[in-house]
Amino acid sequence: MTEERITMSRKEVDRLEVIQAVAGKSLKQADAGRQLKLSVRQVKRLVGRYRGEGAAGLVSGHRGKRPNNVISDGVRQAVMTRIREH
Repeated sequence: MTEERITMSRKEVDRLEVIQAVAGKSLKQADAGRQLKLSVRQVKRLVGRYRGEGAAGLVSGHRGKRPNNVISDGVRQAVMTRIREH
């Protein structure tokens, strides 16, 4: 059996601990929502993802991806060229 390694931010590790407590029924969903500043509905979603995918389900799906609002290299170069000309 291979061991899977997951990289998590400190915020994600804190979230994991709270969600584990909810999944283990030692913390109420409403209390977890207040701790994480999330709605009860979102806590339920996170608990479901945790139960289905484990800790990996709580890691941001955007990690390693380019942001949607990034300026393309071509536009950036055109602007920089124009700035240098003036």
